[in-house]
Amino acid sequence: MRRFFIIITIFFTCYGWVFSANDNYPFGGRSAGMANAAVTLYDFWAVSHNQAGLALEENIAAGVYYENRFGIEELGLGAGAFVLPTDAGVFGFNFTYFGYSLYNESKVGLAYARSFGDNLSTGLQLNYLSTRIAEDYGINHSFTFELGAIYQLIPDLYIGAHLFNPIKAKIGDYDDERIPTIFRIGISYIFSERVIVILETEKDIYKPYNFKLGIEYQITDPVYIRGGIATDNNQNAFGVGLNPGNFKIDIAASYHNVLGFSPQFSLVYLFQ
Repeated sequence: MRRFFIIITIFFTCYGWVFSANDNYPFGGRSAGMANAAVTLYDFWAVSHNQAGLALEENIAAGVYYENRFGIEELGLGAGAFVLPTDAGVFGFNFTYFGYSLYNESKVGLAYARSFGDNLSTGLQLNYLSTRIAEDYGINHSFTFELGAIYQLIPDLYIGAHLFNPIKAKIGDYDDERIPTIFRIGISYIFSERVIVILETEKDIYKPYNFKLGIEYQITDPVYIRGGIATDNNQNAFGVGLNPGNFKIDIAASYHNVLGFSPQFSLVYLFQ
């Protein structure tokens, strides 16, 4: 019981500076290495950041992700995803689990993305969220959705936008507690076949604006290095990506100026 109250205290006093309860937790090792500046990216992990980015996926794929937040086991975040391209569009399924046995949050999402012509892609995801607190506090459930779009303005220049929980879904009756609404918009430019730069801003209705900058550089065909910064508590991030064969392996770490380091890892397999 004492351990439970220690973790809850850490969560609501320290961790609350970075995330709200039932927040839209980002996941994916590639984006983590760029401080989660990823709203314009077309890749597998768009299932987390902007479902419109799934529209160009051509292979059935499955992936897993884990983040050891601030080196505290009870604040770990695990996720998994599956992507299925079809003639009618691309479907995605994903789930996340944050916390441990006495306090945890989970999210299950079903996504759909489609491209319209050569320049525009859109995506939509339906979400089921739950929060469980042990010691007879019980569990709360809620439903919401998120949607996004990516548009190619000119060759190599993209703009992306994403909106999570526009309906301000309620998570609890006490004090009319609601899941945060989060809006993100960003722009990216592909300077060459090897360099991508992304600028993004994020606004949670309960927090100040968070500005992000992410850079990805391809050293060789299968090796990538990444870096990023975010104004939210002066977070810094860096990462490495490897694409051997049908696998995509991404390792990253971010640093929070108060709470310290958070290592991240993701693995994707393409069923070609």
